[in-house]
Amino acid sequence: MSLERRGIPTATFVTHAFHDYARGLCRMQGMAALPIVVIPHPIASRPVDELREKVRKVYAQVREALTRS
Repeated sequence: MSLERRGIPTATFVTHAFHDYARGLCRMQGMAALPIVVIPHPIASRPVDELREKVRKVYAQVREALTRS
C-alpha cells in the first residue's frame, strides 16, 4: 500500500481463501480500489511449476494492475 500511495502501481497476490480479508484491509486503509490478483489456494509447499502455472493463468490481471493509469 505504501508504494501505491506514492503512485507506484502494484499487483497484490492472495489466494481465494484470503480474498475477503485482503479486500477488507484495503477498505480499512482507504484503498478499496487497490488491485488484488486472486490465485487458487493453496500455495504453501507447492512445486514451483505449479505456482508458475497459477500465475500464468492470471497474467492479464497482473498486467492490468501494473499498467493502469
